[in-house]
Amino acid sequence: MGDTVLIFPAGHPGAEEGRVQALAEGRKVIGASSLGFDPARGDYETWAWLPYVSDPAFPASLAELIREHDIGAVHAPHYVVWRHLEAWLGEIAPGVRLLGGSNLQDNEKTYRALHDRLAALDKEPFYAPALGPRPDLGDIVRAGLFRLVETISGMSSEEKLFALVDIVRCAPAGDIVEIGSWWGKSAAMFVLLAHRYDIGPVLCVDPWASEALPQGDAILDAASATADMDEAFRIFQINLAPVAQGRLNYIRAPSAGGAAQYRPGLEVRSETFGAVRYSGTISVLHIDGNHTLEHAEEDMKLWTPHVAAGGWIIFDDYFWVFGDGPRRVGDAFLEREADRIQLSFVAGKALFVQMRA
Repeated sequence: MGDTVLIFPAGHPGAEEGRVQALAEGRKVIGASSLGFDPARGDYETWAWLPYVSDPAFPASLAELIREHDIGAVHAPHYVVWRHLEAWLGEIAPGVRLLGGSNLQDNEKTYRALHDRLAALDKEPFYAPALGPRPDLGDIVRAGLFRLVETISGMSSEEKLFALVDIVRCAPAGDIVEIGSWWGKSAAMFVLLAHRYDIGPVLCVDPWASEALPQGDAILDAASATADMDEAFRIFQINLAPVAQGRLNYIRAPSAGGAAQYRPGLEVRSETFGAVRYSGTISVLHIDGNHTLEHAEEDMKLWTPHVAAGGWIIFDDYFWVFGDGPRRVGDAFLEREADRIQLSFVAGKALFVQMRA
């Protein structure tokens, strides 16, 4: 068999992934469709038409196309087409490999795996007595939130997100403020929970700027230097636009710049998210900006005074492989504010602290 890959149907979601992969491997690619006109046709140098798989002429047409172009593999992103070819490709064109085509069972496994992972997390953690009167989300709603949030790339573990769901459940009224948002994974969970429990809006403070990235570790800083921060900012907006619904906005500035603006009655306007008004009192503070000791300490000093009685502070990356800035700041806060702290615990490498009501 040859080294050419047939993408069929080439206009179906998942086809582009197969095309890019084949080209990256140095293979020739042919696109094919059963439509009279397929918008994907312009993406392929070589194009062919094939009958629908249900058409009696399909086997002979496919076999002829394979012989004519010396095709060695077929990438079928459509489940029904993939399933049909799984049964018949060996007879139509012996030796031709079948690629792609995640099937229904594969998708079902993804959802079952999510359910199993969440079920394995402790539903009655040691801090459960501190949870307030708001109802638990329930397994289905929680799984739905996690499924949406996991479509956003980020570093927040499921253990941390699980705890985050719990603390918002028992948080007082007020703003949710996040220092450092990147692509918006944790911000998405925050705003979904803000809708669910009808607490205050979410404010994301992040400069999305290259000069804010260095954190004192050569390997980490070299990797960060390759990031396109304007693109990161655009991705953040794309990820949050469908779920914000008037409850989220951002200040594109370093932590100190955001703190200088934060006050009761602050109205933040942006083209993507419109106008959002903030109370100036923080219900949940998520500190996840630059992790050097200097910056983590600055974030703590600037923002924790705004946290309401009964509110929460999250020192993200309390356990961090690239340094100990967040841990040192978190430990110092625990020691200094011991008389004002109701509860503290670590989940998913983040330190969670609740202030006394």
